[in-house]
Amino acid sequence: MKTALCTIAFRERTFEEVLDLACGAGFDGVEPWGKPDHIQSDWDAESVERSADEIKKRGLKVSQYGSYANPTSAKFHDEMVDAIEIAEGFETDKIRIWAGTCGSAKASEDEWSKAIARLKEFADRAAANGMTLVLEMHVGYLTDTVQGNLRLLEGVDRSNLRLNYQPLYTDSWESVLDGLGQIATFVSTVHAQNYVDVGSNERSLVSEGFVDYRTVVQVLRKAGFDGYLEVEFVREDDPEAALLADSKFLRLLCAIKQ
Repeated sequence: MKTALCTIAFRERTFEEVLDLACGAGFDGVEPWGKPDHIQSDWDAESVERSADEIKKRGLKVSQYGSYANPTSAKFHDEMVDAIEIAEGFETDKIRIWAGTCGSAKASEDEWSKAIARLKEFADRAAANGMTLVLEMHVGYLTDTVQGNLRLLEGVDRSNLRLNYQPLYTDSWESVLDGLGQIATFVSTVHAQNYVDVGSNERSLVSEGFVDYRTVVQVLRKAGFDGYLEVEFVREDDPEAALLADSKFLRLLCAIKQ
């Protein structure tokens, strides 16, 4: 396993400044945030190449490209093409994606059918380019429950459709652990988020919240996980100190032998 920083964690800073933070904190890689000002809406191949060069110059890798491509979006086909081209520019074989426009409980059968059909198309296009799609688990989307994620994975039935795992603050620790057991074999990347308490969106250090990441990593390791543990957001008070603490903790988890 390796560690990475999602550049969205410091979205108010320039891309190069965030790369310096990642390098200084000892991360192995970064996940470029797919929105301005880290990826411009009028991006071109040269601008992505410049960003990729800045990453390489610091000895970092790109863990995955943090796109916002969504199969139910009206602009899906443009988003799909852009995501693949940008990922190629970053020399990564993983693209983080989204699914749906509402939570799974509110989604119509048409929304599920559209998401599955277009994810098949996206996965096939990605496979032709040697890439894997990584579904973002998130409140307010089709991926907001374990059942929703499994419905998409089973409906699409493509080996290069995987999951970007992150526990939801709305779930209890018992629920988080039970859900992880059901999807661990599908996890490609982890956004290591943690919270002060169940039901609270107030972030804590990864090592201090109600989610026990030592157990999370143990379950994932047993399932064969060898991807990136990523910091996506940091505790708001003294964010740079929080970043250092989170990086140290995640690197410790990577170093623990089974």
